[in-house]
Amino acid sequence: MKKGDPVKVFTHQYPTWLLKHPRWIHLIYTFNYLIQLRKWYLTSRLQKMLAARAHSFNLLDAGCGEGQFLLPYVASYKDAHFKGIDRADSNISFCNSYAQVNGYANAVFEQKELESLQETEVYDIVLCISVLPYCKDDHAALYALYTALKKDGELLLYVPVNNTSILPFYRTILNTYENYERIQNNQRVYTKYRVLELLDSNGFRISDMTLTYGFFGKISNELYNTHLILFNACSLPLKIILSVSLLLFYPLILLCMILDFILPVTSGNGLMIVAKK
Repeated sequence: MKKGDPVKVFTHQYPTWLLKHPRWIHLIYTFNYLIQLRKWYLTSRLQKMLAARAHSFNLLDAGCGEGQFLLPYVASYKDAHFKGIDRADSNISFCNSYAQVNGYANAVFEQKELESLQETEVYDIVLCISVLPYCKDDHAALYALYTALKKDGELLLYVPVNNTSILPFYRTILNTYENYERIQNNQRVYTKYRVLELLDSNGFRISDMTLTYGFFGKISNELYNTHLILFNACSLPLKIILSVSLLLFYPLILLCMILDFILPVTSGNGLMIVAKK
């Protein structure tokens, strides 16, 4: 088994056919829902936040990626204004293409580093989902988000924390092969207390906090990521074997995700926070 060049799943690059037919991104959104436990937590919380607002609100997704936490709501809230920023040009190109094809005049997208955001009291809701660890200056990033929020505006923040593992072979695989964290240049590993300290020092008030990826969540994530990392590194015959293996393991992965979502998590690898200005 040899290391290969990183494939597009780790680099936010999209195939040409998807850029030409952006509506198909909903297949990727659905796939993410099936394999990303964090999306269960975040979607549930975000829907409650949006439902509690009047239809006329401003929302910023800071680090919007392919728009999975923004684009599904644009059509439902036509009187609201949505903005997504991201450092990756491929993400912005895709989101702009999607908005144009669907005629969404209430959604705009801009290539920008989070730390360089310069808007004052514009947004009722700001999303910052799995972005903070990749910011060179996390203090500046949070200060920019605080400044961009209106008085009593809400920040929905999700941050991976602790970086602990359960399966004995998983850490070896991470250290041996290219993976998302290495390719995207993760700057740091947080603890819950460090995140709370950062929020407090930038003026935020915590209104709700949820730990995610406890014991079962870690197992689900490690099983899936093991397949993904090895798939990225292997030759075609082994890719086929790994694809079949993932299908066989998926019922166990799904069961672990369900258990993590319904059972209390007292210590985990994910932290979801709602904070107010």
